Amino acid sequence: MSEPNPQTQAATLRQLFGDNRAEWPAANFRDLFVTPTYLTKLEARRPCILVGGRGTGKTTALQSLKFDSCLERLKDAGQSFGDQEYFGFLIRINKNRVRSFHGRDETLDWAKYFSHYFNLLACFELSSLTSWLQDQSGKAFPKEAIQAIATDLGILDFSGTSAPELDTAIKNQISKLQLKVNNPTSSLEVVLSMAESPIRTFVDALEEHGLLDGRIIFCCIDEYENLLDYQQAILNTYIKHASPPLSYKIGVRKNGLRNRQTLDGQDLLKTPDDYYEIEIADEGFEYFAKQVASVRLRAARASGVPVPGKLSEFLQDLSFGEEAELLGASRVARAVLQELQGTDEFEYFQSKPAHETYFLKYWQSSEGSSLTNLAKDWIANEREWQVRLGNYGYASLFWLSKGNKGARIRKYYCGERIFLALASGNIRYFLELIDCSVTHELSDGKAFPTILSLSPKSQTLAAREVGERRLNQLEGLADHGVQLKRLVLAIGKVFFELAREPLGKTPEVTSFVLSGKANEISKISDMLSEGVGHLAFEVEPGTKLTSRAETREDEYRLHRIFSAFFEISHRKKRRMTFDAQDLIAVLGDHPGRAISSMLENKPQVEEDELPEQLALFSAFYGDTETGAAQK
Repeated sequence: MSEPNPQTQAATLRQLFGDNRAEWPAANFRDLFVTPTYLTKLEARRPCILVGGRGTGKTTALQSLKFDSCLERLKDAGQSFGDQEYFGFLIRINKNRVRSFHGRDETLDWAKYFSHYFNLLACFELSSLTSWLQDQSGKAFPKEAIQAIATDLGILDFSGTSAPELDTAIKNQISKLQLKVNNPTSSLEVVLSMAESPIRTFVDALEEHGLLDGRIIFCCIDEYENLLDYQQAILNTYIKHASPPLSYKIGVRKNGLRNRQTLDGQDLLKTPDDYYEIEIADEGFEYFAKQVASVRLRAARASGVPVPGKLSEFLQDLSFGEEAELLGASRVARAVLQELQGTDEFEYFQSKPAHETYFLKYWQSSEGSSLTNLAKDWIANEREWQVRLGNYGYASLFWLSKGNKGARIRKYYCGERIFLALASGNIRYFLELIDCSVTHELSDGKAFPTILSLSPKSQTLAAREVGERRLNQLEGLADHGVQLKRLVLAIGKVFFELAREPLGKTPEVTSFVLSGKANEISKISDMLSEGVGHLAFEVEPGTKLTSRAETREDEYRLHRIFSAFFEISHRKKRRMTFDAQDLIAVLGDHPGRAISSMLENKPQVEEDELPEQLALFSAFYGDTETGAAQK
């Protein structure tokens, strides 16, 4: 038996952790699919709206409802077609196409044309489902039903008798419709179908002729946020008035359901009356993510890749003491002991580990008292200081890097628990962090180890890289991507500075609320809301007001995937107040001045002391005329 090829082993790992989208080959989807904790809710007969950012698993979950994917899962569990309770089909909303149904030309009724377009898409998928149902059940779908559906779709010259022939006719109608939409003044004639009518005709015919056998059809619609507002109103009407054997399952990013109106403009789509809302972030992400990673580790081991069986062993972790030592606690502890030399307290602290002794210097930097007095107080109140170390120890790790020029790593981000926190409910981020860690671990021609586990250094560099990648991708993802990137850069810099300077500051400030004039708050809130939808920020209702000047309780924070890039805490601890005027100024010509104002004009880290990843944006942070967010 030949020795395993290290390059092949590395490629296998990269494929397992890097290929993390729903558009897998069918075999990968079946083998690597992990049932989300909320799947039972999603499988309920009533309409559902699945809410989550890009990469949270919406598409994969909806894909699992598809008629063929569902049957594959049942077969893996020893069941069969007879056990299948629903048949789903999936329509992904293509932004480029649906936004073609819009323009100044008033010769077309865009709402009617879009309704017809969606009817064609849904009936095309239903036609494929019909062929599959006939194969599985052995039952026939009569030609009369096929022809009635074609007539309802406005395909008046249709003479076919089978579902595949209907497939072809619908494809031709879609092409014809697209030509008409792109050339609205042309003489090309398109007969329009009535909103949802052909879809109802189709599913009712499938039920009437026994192909459903009492089961239900799920029309799954992904990327609902790509629809224009009037298009959402049309499909909202479909959802609101859905009845068996048809139900709707919607995938939408946070804040992507912008319009809850229906066609008449008066009746709103409401939860729980009309649909059940599933917020992915609230549905047991940690358990799900661990299962997803564990399945991949088992697949890697089955392919001969020497990795641990447990995720916690694959992602090496650091204790507080170990990380403090790596970040220079011994150097600071030696300085403490040198200063205590000749005092009664010297021997006491000489016997303590470095990751406790250095904390005296941190507390001195924070409080300004003499080191000797603090040492005496520690000896007299040992328990109180141990509690203080527990409360502020993590914050002190960021301070340790202060003035440490040239250090490539000034704070570690590693371990199963930290990676889960950085991903913050996003399964794609979690897998990307692991994939990137593997790349760093095996870089520079390193030999494949006997058992591969990912070092704290590789994980930290990966977390930083993924954060930077997501930051730069913001420009192309959102309508206001450039402005969102500037906000993230500015707010991240503020929290970076606060993490390193404990004097007079509350440690681990990682979130903020807005204050200021109502119109300025509204402007920034709208942009932050868009940022939440594109995973630049996270938001939750504020727990309390910190000043009378606050007029809004929404509490924001950077998405935690940026924590390693800005070298700030991933934990949700304390918050501060930003004047909306300063955040608006960040978008102007002098972002450096706005950042200084947000920091109350306190001294900032010198440019030559910035971490290398932040130094790339020094032109933005400096008080330049353009203040452009470079790179």
